[in-house]
Amino acid sequence: MTDRLAETSLGRELPTDRYHTGVRVATLVLWLAAVVALYLIGQRLWTLLLGPVAGLAEGFVLAGAAVIAAQPLMLWAEKQLIARWRSGRAVQLGAGGLVMREKDGEARLDLGQKVNYWRWRFEIRRPRGGRVPNGHFCFGLRLVQADTSVSLYAFLSPAQAQAVLARHAFYDLRPATDKSRTALGGRDATYLAAEHERWASGAELDPADFDVLLTHLAGHIPDFSSSPSS
Repeated sequence: MTDRLAETSLGRELPTDRYHTGVRVATLVLWLAAVVALYLIGQRLWTLLLGPVAGLAEGFVLAGAAVIAAQPLMLWAEKQLIARWRSGRAVQLGAGGLVMREKDGEARLDLGQKVNYWRWRFEIRRPRGGRVPNGHFCFGLRLVQADTSVSLYAFLSPAQAQAVLARHAFYDLRPATDKSRTALGGRDATYLAAEHERWASGAELDPADFDVLLTHLAGHIPDFSSSPSS
């Protein structure tokens, strides 16, 4: 079954970093422009229906209404930007291989040869930019072959995390204040180093694409699903 699922991933390109800096800045600028435009429109309507805006209270009401009304416009604009403005980084899945495409080059892994990997996860305890709430999880994956290293990750909801853990073993990377220890959890230095690389240069995948990646790797790397590292 895993092999058949892996075959369906061949030739797929998985875009990474959909919420890149350009999208975030453009979304913020569009949101601010929408707030200003809606405020001016509201002010004009207020004047026509109720007379001139006379004080701070009326101004605060208009500003609050403009901010609230701009939210769906911001979400719509963000969705359009994500769909059309790629980050320039992507993962290409091929027969027996994986290519990490960067803006200035690419990193190739031959899955028919020995590939070292580390898989880990940790719970999000602080909101990440308003889009990754507390209680979600970051799932990381580092692939190394000779001098080539690829670091990928995804933010998963608790339900998505459980679905992944049902098929693949992940090391539970815990904060220094957590003194509990299990066979697949703690603060192993190797995983801390892998997490540092993820934070510095890792590429983010959507949860569904991260699952496709894991299935592709499981179809090419022996014992990939059962062990969090090799």
